[in-house]
Amino acid sequence: MGRASCSSWSFVFFVFSHRCSSVEEARVLAVRRTALALLVALAGCGPAPEPTAPPRLTVAEPEHDFGQLPQGAPIEHVFDLANSGGAPLTLIDLRTACDCTATVDGPRDLPAGAHTALRLRCDTSTTPGPQRRTVTVYSNDPEHRALLLIVTGTVALVAAADPPRVYLGTVAAGSDATRLVALRAGNDGVRFLGVEGGAPQLRAHIEDVEGGRALVLDTSADAPLGPFQTVLRVHTTSPARPAIEIPVAGIIAAPTTPTASGSPP
Repeated sequence: MGRASCSSWSFVFFVFSHRCSSVEEARVLAVRRTALALLVALAGCGPAPEPTAPPRLTVAEPEHDFGQLPQGAPIEHVFDLANSGGAPLTLIDLRTACDCTATVDGPRDLPAGAHTALRLRCDTSTTPGPQRRTVTVYSNDPEHRALLLIVTGTVALVAAADPPRVYLGTVAAGSDATRLVALRAGNDGVRFLGVEGGAPQLRAHIEDVEGGRALVLDTSADAPLGPFQTVLRVHTTSPARPAIEIPVAGIIAAPTTPTASGSPP
């Protein structure tokens, strides 16, 4: 026999609620009303079921130590992401540094209990030394809208420029020693041989300085005015890192013309 709806039970309840003509009938009717109330509750007109648990993003290992890698070897790690909640989880976005990439294997919508893999890969060619790389996972988890995942370790120096990228700002044409870029080697067997590339605005050479070798950047006297950008290549004796690429950018301004008294205008 199927369950009666609330409206059906209400109709029966009305039938039994007619006006009584005696005390005995009133007592019998009261008993029937109580029984009907119990039947209505058992028939499914009670409280609504509890709501489904929200989605929850969990990671078994949110931090990973990769140990030590040689400079140039990529940092690679796979994080296991899971939806341990009761509702579907959506991975909305991934944010990481410019020298790292983060991708998700498969769809970004995970039903309750499902897993997926997040792959992180970071370049180490220009950043030797201690490492701390991160990726932030944004989702519809109401308790953890943004979840931070971390990889740490050390990248052993082979050969590098410090800083790895150079922005000169606004400099006058014909400026000497505008910027010094330190050239660092992981051992005494690595030497820096020379530099090539560049732009008409820039002059570059390697020389000995206190503490080692450095790339010296000057601006040409006849440099075209305005912004410029270029890439310099410093050659080394290291088979593992035969050349270092150094992006350089800046703005060339007209040189200041001194007045008759020798002071700038």
